[in-house]
Amino acid sequence: MKTLTLISLILLSLSAYAQLFKVSEQGSILKSSDANHRCVIDDKSELVWEVKLNKKGLQNTQNTYTWFDAKTGVKDGEYSKNCHWGKACNSQAFIQALNETKLCQQNIWRMPSEAELKTLLVYGDNNLLIDDKFFPNTQLKTYWSADEISADVAIDVPFFYGGSKSADKSFDAYIRAVSNAN
Repeated sequence: MKTLTLISLILLSLSAYAQLFKVSEQGSILKSSDANHRCVIDDKSELVWEVKLNKKGLQNTQNTYTWFDAKTGVKDGEYSKNCHWGKACNSQAFIQALNETKLCQQNIWRMPSEAELKTLLVYGDNNLLIDDKFFPNTQLKTYWSADEISADVAIDVPFFYGGSKSADKSFDAYIRAVSNAN
């Protein structure tokens, strides 16, 4: 009887997990085997996530940004020059440019909260703590969240051991933009 109860609990807990779907640049749902997706939709949270690319441009996997929201952070500093698409490598400029592209038919891209970013963490035996079938080109580094600790410090989420940490907004980190499904 204990085994049946344990199996039932496992099945119930599995149904609580979100199902991810690959999305084309035009906003169409793709087969899970398709490698040319540009976004991922999480059916549980109804969030759409940007997918990084291994080619120069706005979504390049190597682009990093300083944290800036027009009130606090660093708009143009020493570390605001590490992207392949523009001169202002800060979070506000990136989100604005991404919204202009209407990637995956979304035009309300934003920085994710710490809690939203943590929903992408997948703990297991790999160093990379994200499902790389859905999120290829993810860096073993930290990604900015929209959450702040102070005018000078924001929270970033590392995809190499999980948890959260904080960093000075003048430093650069990666961004994985999110949008509410529309």
